[in-house]
Amino acid sequence: LELSMPGGSKIVLNTQPPLHEIWLAARAGGHRYRFVDGAWRDTRDGSEFFAALSAQASAQGGCTLAFTPPVTTA
Repeated sequence: LELSMPGGSKIVLNTQPPLHEIWLAARAGGHRYRFVDGAWRDTRDGSEFFAALSAQASAQGGCTLAFTPPVTTA
């Protein structure tokens, strides 16, 4: 998935099924996320995927953008 941002920059999200990971590439750098204890966590610092995606998109987009995990019902 590519998110096109103002000024021509992009954020790229990519699944890595063999590794069970999601990769995020943004202007600020690349990150890998694994599903741990009910959330997608950065493999380096443990930060949460949707919070990081929101921060990166807001920085590159020039306005506040928020992404949240899908709501599941039992």
